[in-house]
Amino acid sequence: MRRFADSATGEVKEYVDLDDDRRPAYNFPGGFTAISNRIGLQILSKESGLTPSDRDVLALHVHGPEKRGDVLRWPRAKMAEYVGISARTVATAIKRLTKAGLLIEAERHGRVIYYKVSPHHASRGGGDQQREDAAGYRLPVVPGLPERKGRTA
Repeated sequence: MRRFADSATGEVKEYVDLDDDRRPAYNFPGGFTAISNRIGLQILSKESGLTPSDRDVLALHVHGPEKRGDVLRWPRAKMAEYVGISARTVATAIKRLTKAGLLIEAERHGRVIYYKVSPHHASRGGGDQQREDAAGYRLPVVPGLPERKGRTA
């Protein structure tokens, strides 16, 4: 048990600090997005050229259950089963998201390629790590909404 004083009131508080596996973890798995609302809204727009399946595959890569880093090491069939689409639709979504710069190739094992989300879009690292990672990749471009001067989303 530890004690600390509330600086506003001077009242002494006590709390139990569990030193075993029962300690709650506040380091939640999954990625956080670091994109502007403008790009996020463009991804959700019906004019974006992205399908709901594309957005599902992207969300799976951002919030995927892998705890070994940013790379989602699932076969397409497992992704398809998880989000309720066909493996062919997953492959098409990955191709479209890669072309847009939202997914990038992370690992290659023979003919099997695993992807991760562009660090411009989401990361599991801290801010400094994300900036460092993002320096090596181009900004994502939503397929159906080319950047134009004066355009507001």
